[in-house]
Amino acid sequence: MLHHNRDYIAVALAVLLSFVLMGLPQAQKELIASWCRGSLWVSGQWLFSSIIEHGRSQEKTRCLLRQNVELALENMRLQEAKQENRRLRRALLFKEREDAQPIIPAEVIARDADQIFDTITIDAGEDQGIQLDWPVVTTEGLVGHIIQVDAHSSIVQLIMRSRVSAVVQVEGVRAQGVVLWVEGSKFRLRYVDASSEIAKGDLVVSSGLGGLFPKGITIGKVIEVREQEQDPLFKQVFLESSVDFLDLEEAFVIVSEDQKPAVAVRGAH
Repeated sequence: MLHHNRDYIAVALAVLLSFVLMGLPQAQKELIASWCRGSLWVSGQWLFSSIIEHGRSQEKTRCLLRQNVELALENMRLQEAKQENRRLRRALLFKEREDAQPIIPAEVIARDADQIFDTITIDAGEDQGIQLDWPVVTTEGLVGHIIQVDAHSSIVQLIMRSRVSAVVQVEGVRAQGVVLWVEGSKFRLRYVDASSEIAKGDLVVSSGLGGLFPKGITIGKVIEVREQEQDPLFKQVFLESSVDFLDLEEAFVIVSEDQKPAVAVRGAH
């Protein structure tokens, strides 16, 4: 009902306005017509200008957004290249330090996704003379040992599954024990004599006992030392490895001193 009333009122106002305009002198009619034409022209210009400006603004926004994405991607590539250069420099220095004992560089090409077996796969195998039980390291420390050798790849068992004979590398302190995995990059050095002077930050390295891992390979740094009331003969010593086991990209296989590779070592001069 209200809608119909509005229609009637609008029609009535239009008719009334028509009669008013018809009764005006000719000069006023022309003045009003001229004003209406000018208003319509200005409104049209404003409308079309607004549409064009809006289109230009959208195009400019899209262009800026595309440039931002391109710059972000380029920054990501530069950061990755920077990190890769750092890794390669560390690897080169590491290789120079280890020239006394041959090593075989390799890249990690697969990993145990569910972490049930704690293994990685490297791109060096029989083609590089790799053999079972050879130790694997990075510039940060001990990684594990070879448990399977294929034609062009090998599987590395990470030290999470191993018992590593170790020693605290501090002058005047040669506390020994066995390193066992706890969680993540955290390990425990067991069977450390309670009288041993061990402090946070001390370096723990492989002792060479057992024959699997050579002497002096970094395992980690001490992060906590506890006294044991229940077992006062030993200390609880926890250490953390600097090796990023989840995101390993490069590794080095240490050639056993009594076993030389059958083929030329990749990267050797």
